[in-house]
Amino acid sequence: MTSKIFDSLKLRAHKNRFENASVRIKKLKTLQSWIKNHESDIEAALYADFKKPAFEAQVTEILFTLSEVKFFIQNLSCWMKDKRVNTPLSLFGHKSYVHYENKGVVLLVSPWNYPFMLTVAPLIAAVAAGNTVVIKPSELTPHVSQLLEKMIKDCFDADDVTLEQGDKEKTTELLGYHFDHVFFTGSTSVGKIVAKSCAERLIPYTLELGGKSPAIIDANANIEEAVRKIQWGKFANRGQACVAPDTLFVHKKIKSAFLAAYKKYDESLKSETPSDIISARHSERLKNLTNNQVDLKSSNTALIDLDDVTQFPKIQEEEIFGPIATVSEFESIEDIRPFYEKNKNPLALYVFSKNTDFIDQVIRNFPSGGVGINTLVVHLANHNLPFGGVGNSGQGRYHGHFGFLEFSHQRAVLKQWGFNFLLEILFPPYTTRKKQAIDWMKKFLT
Repeated sequence: MTSKIFDSLKLRAHKNRFENASVRIKKLKTLQSWIKNHESDIEAALYADFKKPAFEAQVTEILFTLSEVKFFIQNLSCWMKDKRVNTPLSLFGHKSYVHYENKGVVLLVSPWNYPFMLTVAPLIAAVAAGNTVVIKPSELTPHVSQLLEKMIKDCFDADDVTLEQGDKEKTTELLGYHFDHVFFTGSTSVGKIVAKSCAERLIPYTLELGGKSPAIIDANANIEEAVRKIQWGKFANRGQACVAPDTLFVHKKIKSAFLAAYKKYDESLKSETPSDIISARHSERLKNLTNNQVDLKSSNTALIDLDDVTQFPKIQEEEIFGPIATVSEFESIEDIRPFYEKNKNPLALYVFSKNTDFIDQVIRNFPSGGVGINTLVVHLANHNLPFGGVGNSGQGRYHGHFGFLEFSHQRAVLKQWGFNFLLEILFPPYTTRKKQAIDWMKKFLT
């Protein structure tokens, strides 16, 4: 990207501050129509990159994105309005409100695992907030990246949204520009590099990372239900998802029954064809994590029982990001605590139980970005819930209104409309009478 292009994006971002809601909604409707008219192209690109089944492409990439853009179109006019807030008695004679304005030029660095949805969802929020945008898609999904480039050219002016193709060197180049906000989705290790680069120039950023998201299956859980949902969490997208369950803690009383039910259910779905592992390098990484004891070609998903096999040090430390999960038994919450001390603040936490006290203990003891109670993964599909991590799993929130707020500067405005005799005592000279007035005010205001 040239400095000339960046400067044009800066200028357009300033002009966008004077846009009304109808202008931004028109942009979103153009994007919405394009997606609807190119669903088959999106499916084909996802299949070409890593054989993602059309059904999964619809459910996890297209449906969510269309639902998100519709939600923004329906609500943006309301969100953009100045929000009146209460004014304290000490500031009588003033009115207070929050004014929402764009941050400026936003850089979106998107990942390969959900290359369409995880590019377009933050793009919707950034555009709705009035920003101009530079997108850097993943080089590991070239067909989707090319389709995204066509989408951007068809839907937006060049000085409103632009897309830059390339590998990690391109990301490094783009981070050299003084963006007004950086939104990164990817690994924790790369997220730290992005955060450091932004911190050096005081650029605000959003990090959507991951971590070893655990699922805790209590003794009184519905085993069949837990098995079905967890297997889907490892089968969908071949487990290459930041919110996929990574480690299973199964109560000692039901562990054998759970493992048997899981194996039976997984084998019953052998006729299904899942997505590919994204690359040979990633497949090799998964083999190394499992000491070559798991044949990813012959099974859709696999569970590794850590209570029987203790020779997997790496798999207990790294995020798996594949169709594999580890299983450990527990009797009390304290048995789970050592795992959390090593893998704090995962992006998601799942608990399967009928015991509300147990569920409450799990949530209070083990922080996470989001929580699923007797459900798995789909919490991110609710536009009314914030999605994002905490600590090692990320910073910032988006989806729905939370995305609009994330990409907006929430500007505090205080406007005087009448005389305020209380404020007059703030100005010099500081007389004894004014000090007495302050003492009187403290009785009512503090």
